[in-house]
Amino acid sequence: MQELADARISDVARAIFASLARARQATRKMIAEDVGVSLPTVTTALAELSGARLATELRREQGARGRATLVYGISPLAGWIMGIDIGATQITLVAMGLDGTELDRQNLDHGGAPLQAAGLAGALAQKAAARQGGAAPLRAVALALNQIVPRRLDGGETPTVPHAMVERFATAAALDATVPLLVENNVNCAAVTEHQHGLMRDHADAVYFQIGVGIGVGIFCDGRLIRGGHGASGELAQVPVSWSADVDSPRNAIETAYGSTGLIARLRPFWPSGLSMPGSITEVLNVALDEIAQARGIITEHGIALGRLAAATATLLDPSILVIGGGLSRNGLLTETMAAEFAARTRFTRIDISRLGRHATADGAAIIASEYLNRKIADRHYRTTISNPPVWTPAA
Repeated sequence: MQELADARISDVARAIFASLARARQATRKMIAEDVGVSLPTVTTALAELSGARLATELRREQGARGRATLVYGISPLAGWIMGIDIGATQITLVAMGLDGTELDRQNLDHGGAPLQAAGLAGALAQKAAARQGGAAPLRAVALALNQIVPRRLDGGETPTVPHAMVERFATAAALDATVPLLVENNVNCAAVTEHQHGLMRDHADAVYFQIGVGIGVGIFCDGRLIRGGHGASGELAQVPVSWSADVDSPRNAIETAYGSTGLIARLRPFWPSGLSMPGSITEVLNVALDEIAQARGIITEHGIALGRLAAATATLLDPSILVIGGGLSRNGLLTETMAAEFAARTRFTRIDISRLGRHATADGAAIIASEYLNRKIADRHYRTTISNPPVWTPAA
């Protein structure tokens, strides 16, 4: 990887790069007002950034008095990043330039085995890098895993599933050793996208509540994602479903009971013989409501339970908004029931359903990678969503 030129640029150039990274494009006047420096200083710093291939003139806009105004942005030559979601059954890859341009987007189904999926994701990343060629360097890669991601991912740790997945991915991707490989939990990645581009935008204290195969939350406090002391913040799956010693409540009990697998298990005994069960949970629920008399009651009970779990989360965290996402959020009956139960138990927090698509997790990983690079270049002038994202270090 071509080394970043950040070590050779001045502090004011870093501040102006941060301004461009936030605004995507701006005039000299806009930059001067944002950073608090003079126009000549902006001009000098832009020339410095241009020489380092970090900024460029995007276009000239004709003013009302005939004078042209120059608009600047991050240079396409500054580099690009990849965000990759290794989900339960599908891999999604998105490649983005540091200037915000989407360069590539790929989807690949897999059989569900974590290590095999990690290898397939690495091969997909290698092909994506080959398609980009060498016009601009790959600067960083971020992986979203449906696993708890510890704060440290180095070669000295006791092997874990996330660690093994990252190693398998890195080997298959054949990444240059100088390319940072960031790793984050998939719910947190989706929460980052919701916070940047969705309903949680402009909410400093917010919760993304994902209901699908798994159940978990991404928590924002004062505009930053909370990861917890061990990277396990928001792992609602570990909450017991019963406080009684007479009722078994194993690990992942909440997820087993109230994730999509649990809902399918409750519907299966009533499934009409001879009718195949669709692969998508959205299709399963739609068919169930059409074909099974008991389906409405089962889905309603499921929604009430999830609404209470969401209300308990809001009681503890007091967010201004709680956004529901994930595969189960696409069923209107379930989310309406969930929202009604939540509203009956929560006085202050607004509840809503995510409008983002299935690629929100991969997009969140891409945002994390971009912010990591922007921080490396702009230093203290750029504030990231995650203060210290986990970075994988290969074993010596």
